[in-house]
Amino acid sequence: MEHLGVFITGTGTGVGKTLVTAYLAALFRRAGIDAVPYKPIQSGSIRRGEELVAEDVAFYRDVARLPYDQGDLCTYCLEAAVSPHLAAQQAGQTIEPQRIAEQYRRLKAKHQLVLVEGAGGLAVPLAAKPSFVYMTMHLIHLLQVPIILVTQPGLGTINHTLLTVSYARTHHIPVAGLIVNGMPAKPTCMETDNVKMIEKLTQVPVLGILPKFEQPLIPSVKQAVLHAAEPRTDAEKILRRLKEMGEQS
Repeated sequence: MEHLGVFITGTGTGVGKTLVTAYLAALFRRAGIDAVPYKPIQSGSIRRGEELVAEDVAFYRDVARLPYDQGDLCTYCLEAAVSPHLAAQQAGQTIEPQRIAEQYRRLKAKHQLVLVEGAGGLAVPLAAKPSFVYMTMHLIHLLQVPIILVTQPGLGTINHTLLTVSYARTHHIPVAGLIVNGMPAKPTCMETDNVKMIEKLTQVPVLGILPKFEQPLIPSVKQAVLHAAEPRTDAEKILRRLKEMGEQS
């Protein structure tokens, strides 16, 4: 199998990118695909004594049972729960995109699939200089990967999803597919229609629909992966889509 990469982004903060990334990593690995998640920049890290803990990476490691140190899966671990560019400024650091690209390439050389999780959505500043602001979309171009867009089934999702897909296309970012996160066990008519409508209006395939997981999240997600009736189905569908698209040149 060729070595692939994909960027997991969302229609906004709080849509469940980390949950989806961890779920996909566990699902792929259960299907025999050597997948690894990667969080280039974690802001809002938790301080435990002298150590900063990247919570998203900790979540990946627990859900997918990954034998990696935090530094293997995260390049910048920042404490302030603000936009990455501001968190870096407050920490006296500079986000260097080439450093992220080098770590991504190292992971990609060792694994069949790298799931890169962004911070927030596509229009998030990562580094700010007086003459130029380096955005998430610039990083995606540097990594030369398509995106999977995480969205939700509830009210407002049509507008948020269409705007994000439009932004991606305006900036020549290939969109591999949508993953709908947080679908209730008994969806309303609106929630069901929203999923159909975002697929129809964007002309982007829905690659998966994840349920609304119960708390605590980690055991709930683990159980969902473990007891999936056909654990290879979604993984193969996503891989097939990524192969069809190829990586952005």
